[in-house]
Parts: sequence; C-alpha cells; structure tokens
Amino acid sequence: MTLIKDKVDALFQDVPRRPNGRVCDNPVTGGRFVKGETGVDSIAYQRCAAEKALLAQEWFALYGPRGAPPLPLKAWEWEEMRHDFGLKILVGFYARSLSFRDWRMHNHPSFEDFARGLTAIDTGLWDLQRRVSQDPHLIKRYPPCPLAGMTPGAYWAPKGV
Repeated sequence: MTLIKDKVDALFQDVPRRPNGRVCDNPVTGGRFVKGETGVDSIAYQRCAAEKALLAQEWFALYGPRGAPPLPLKAWEWEEMRHDFGLKILVGFYARSLSFRDWRMHNHPSFEDFARGLTAIDTGLWDLQRRVSQDPHLIKRYPPCPLAGMTPGAYWAPKGV
C-alpha cells in the first residue's frame, strides 16, 4: 500500500456503509456520485479519481514553483484561488486545467509553461490580465508566451489529444 492509497482508504471508509442510491461526496475532489451505481458513480472510479488528484497534489508540492500554495483539488478551492491575486491565480487556473486532464501531470504542460501561456491570453474573463499585471514579479517570473492548446476558457486542451 502507498501512503496515498492509505489516505484514500481512510477518507472513503464510511462510504460502503451508506445505502445504495445515496448521493455521496468524493472527500478529495468534492465530486458527487451515487453510491451503488456504475461508471463514474462507482466507488472504485471515485477512489481512483481521488488517488490521481492526491498524486498530482504531491507532485506539485515537489516540482511546482517555490512559494506556491498547495494544489487545490476541489472546484470551489480553485475557483476561490482564481479570483485572488499573485501566484494563487495561476495555481487556481493550473489546478482547474489539470483536473480537466484527469490530473495526469505527464499529459499536461508544466506549471511554468502553463503560467506563461495563461499570461499570454486575454479573454476578458476573470479580469485576469489586470490582476496578474499588478504583480510585476509574477510577469517577470512567467513572461507571456503563447501555448498551443491554451483555450479562451483559460485551460489547456490540445487538439487531437
């Protein structure tokens, strides 16, 4: 057993005792699922999603930018960060984008490449350009550089992948 699997086991320990048909929350990702169902609602799928998210968070803690907050794993957490200032904005957008790629770090640009691509787009949404530009150190650290696959929605979704 790995530490992540042990943590997921502990977090999901009460789910099997709940009656089938009950809506449950994934304690790691915050996603909702119906106990007793199959596919994305299965406990096995939700546990796997939790493990992937925790692995991404651990990877980010080791290889992400120095001074960055922990990678948020729940939508409300990254939404809150996306409306903040400084490095938190970039981490919030990165987490959201990474979640759309099923938390697969190897199938997503590095934080630095993503941050530079994010600062290069101007969608008019989230008042992103103004909030990022208020921190000259952030722009110096992540100068704008277009990133193939960066969408107007500020997440990475390359064509054909």
